[in-house]
Amino acid sequence: MTTRHFVIATAGHVDHGKSALVKALTGTDPDRLPEEKARQITIELGFAELTLTTPTGKTVHAGIVDVPGHEDFVRNMIAGVGSIDLALLAVAADDGWMPQTEEHLQILTYLGVQRAVIVLTKCDLGNVETVAAQIRDQLEQSPFTNFQIVPTSVRTGQGIRDLKDALARELGELRPPRHIEKPRLFVDRAFVLRGVGTVATGTLSGGSIRRGQDAVVQPRNVSARVRSLQNHGRDIEMAQAGMRTAMNLPDVSIGEKEMERGDVITVQILGSPNAMIDVLI
Repeated sequence: MTTRHFVIATAGHVDHGKSALVKALTGTDPDRLPEEKARQITIELGFAELTLTTPTGKTVHAGIVDVPGHEDFVRNMIAGVGSIDLALLAVAADDGWMPQTEEHLQILTYLGVQRAVIVLTKCDLGNVETVAAQIRDQLEQSPFTNFQIVPTSVRTGQGIRDLKDALARELGELRPPRHIEKPRLFVDRAFVLRGVGTVATGTLSGGSIRRGQDAVVQPRNVSARVRSLQNHGRDIEMAQAGMRTAMNLPDVSIGEKEMERGDVITVQILGSPNAMIDVLI
């Protein structure tokens, strides 16, 4: 059976339980930085993985990107939701709809995200029916007006199984990521590991890339070689469209002249950046 790969991203106001929800779903704490632990908020993007079985018996593998909810880190949030298939929009039952909830909803809308599961978190602390009605009112003019609201509590375990089922249903209705032989990885993290060299991570779209393949970092047109590939810490020979992918590019340095967050790793045959395009309407 072929496993299909998708990417989910969290969204929602600060302290509405997004990271705790990811940990409850996957067993992985996406907050990895000491400052995040100390402040108990997400600052940088976090990552986890979840394998689900759809109602029709298909296996889907979801990479989960956990994004910051604080207004100071909205740039980091945008970096995490640029190439996703499904949004996990969290609203806490004790707070209800808040400013960053609205801001994240607008970002998802502007980026063209079409599918979501709405999670009502901290249901052991608030009025579930009142806040659920508030959410419906706020979503009425959005692309997510008819999507399911799942009440949850990570403290009691309420709704976590229901949330997995809802995610499986939504992902089961999605088409597999397009494979058009034009692989592109939009870099959302770039860092150096001692003894390994430069590593770039992102969600691969448009095609596949193999270990040992030549690549290019755009828009700087920097040549690179993919020494190794990983998917959630596992070495792989080939990354496929829809996979969270880590690429080891030992010949590339990090910085404005060679590679940084927001750049695109692709293959040479796709050409170079251009200031002009032709459009037929």
